[in-house]
Amino acid sequence: MKKTTLLLLSSAFFLLGGCANNSNNSQSRNDETSSSVSKTSSSKKSSTVSETSSNQVVDSDNETTLLSSTWQFDKFTVHQIEAEIDDGQLEVKVEWQPNTEKRAAFSNFGQVKVTQNGQTLSSVEQDDDFDADEAIRDLDLTYRYQNKTNPVKIEISSADGEKHAVSFKLQ
Repeated sequence: MKKTTLLLLSSAFFLLGGCANNSNNSQSRNDETSSSVSKTSSSKKSSTVSETSSNQVVDSDNETTLLSSTWQFDKFTVHQIEAEIDDGQLEVKVEWQPNTEKRAAFSNFGQVKVTQNGQTLSSVEQDDDFDADEAIRDLDLTYRYQNKTNPVKIEISSADGEKHAVSFKLQ
């Protein structure tokens, strides 16, 4: 009888010990999963958005300077954006400079998005020629605008999600 009781008690002890160990392993796995989720979400780079709303008016036959200071991105700098209306289209000139020695088109560094009334404007023409000796390059873009009532927004973004934007009116 003593042997049976002793056998039952030791079996119960091992059984309870095994259950406690499994719950510790389960808790440890949950901690590891939670830790990797935290690391993943903290490693994502948050996008920075800087937007300027301007009272400037872009009209026909006059290039209007839209930036009061340069826009600094990680891999490039935008020195100036100019816009004008010509032949019923919006012409945009972006003066930019790569921060590396890399000789490449603007599209390798960033993207230009032009919107009006929440809709992306159709691009008519894009000229991204550059001379190897130029430090500051010109990106010339032409868009069909919808109307002169709603403001236009030019947004430049980098591959890592940093964005700068400027809004203006058409006349």
